[in-house]
Amino acid sequence: MDGGATLLRALLCALLLAHTGREAAAITLTKDSSSDFLVGRNIILSISYETGQDPSIKWKINDTVLVEWYQKIIRQDAKYSGRLNVTDNGSLFISNSTKNDSGDYTVSASVPGQAESLVTFPVKIYDPVTNASVWQSPDAVDEGTPAVNLTCSASSGGVTYTWTRDGAPLLANGSYVTLDGGKTLQISRPNRSYSGSYSCNVSNPVDWKSATRMLNVSYSDAAQSLSGGAIAGIVIGSVFGALLLITLIVLVIFCIRKRRKGKKEKTPAAPHKEAIRTVSGTTLSPDDPAYFTLNNIMYRSSSISMGSYIMNSGDNTSDRFRNSSPSFPPSQPKVKHATQV
Repeated sequence: MDGGATLLRALLCALLLAHTGREAAAITLTKDSSSDFLVGRNIILSISYETGQDPSIKWKINDTVLVEWYQKIIRQDAKYSGRLNVTDNGSLFISNSTKNDSGDYTVSASVPGQAESLVTFPVKIYDPVTNASVWQSPDAVDEGTPAVNLTCSASSGGVTYTWTRDGAPLLANGSYVTLDGGKTLQISRPNRSYSGSYSCNVSNPVDWKSATRMLNVSYSDAAQSLSGGAIAGIVIGSVFGALLLITLIVLVIFCIRKRRKGKKEKTPAAPHKEAIRTVSGTTLSPDDPAYFTLNNIMYRSSSISMGSYIMNSGDNTSDRFRNSSPSFPPSQPKVKHATQV
């Protein structure tokens, strides 16, 4: 009876320990850095866990054991001698990484008598991006060119290729198409509006470089890129504009001539010369009856100024008075004045 109770207690303790051990062996991995690294840099694969006793840690790369650790390194691959180390909690450290260090790293942790817990780190080692450049084909582009290609390249490290124009990202549309995994940017039917600075960003998860190409689209032969309908429209518009201009000029000339002719018809004739006589300083108006008296009228021409003249007592302006005039004693000559008005 006592033996059976003892056995039962032992089994319960074993189950409890097994349950506690599985919880203790559960590993929570925390990546202090990405699984992507630049060649020549250090690789750090960090793990963390909670357990009542130290677990046994084993690291593998592509199913090949790198190192075994239980509070200290038990064994390691000779190829990593001097570059490989394990921290106090079993995290892996590899210095001066090479391209051969890429692979799937698997870490397992176990407590004696318990199943292993596994976590995998996919590690990639990249070359730095070098000598990024962009070249253009064809070299000379005008508005009649069907398409132009801008191709990006790098000596090493290139994985992803993205394009910008004047600093703004380019999205694929009817005119912009990317080829060869993004390396080549093809521009269909370019015109002068496509001129600008095109940049290619060559990158990988841990490095990048940029290269720029200035695209100049000439429009000296722009008419070649116009459709037949567009050219016909331009010609018709030009002819119509020329006819409209000629009509406007003729209309202006006609209006000017008509205005000049109207002015000539409205110009009054030159006024007749008026006959005015001044007798003894008195000017007679045409309204005065004496103005028309035959004996007192004198005609003048505008080109002759008569001035003063002397009339003898015997001078008469009419034969009608010459014979009937009485005789008078001699007297001083009378001075009559005639002025031009």
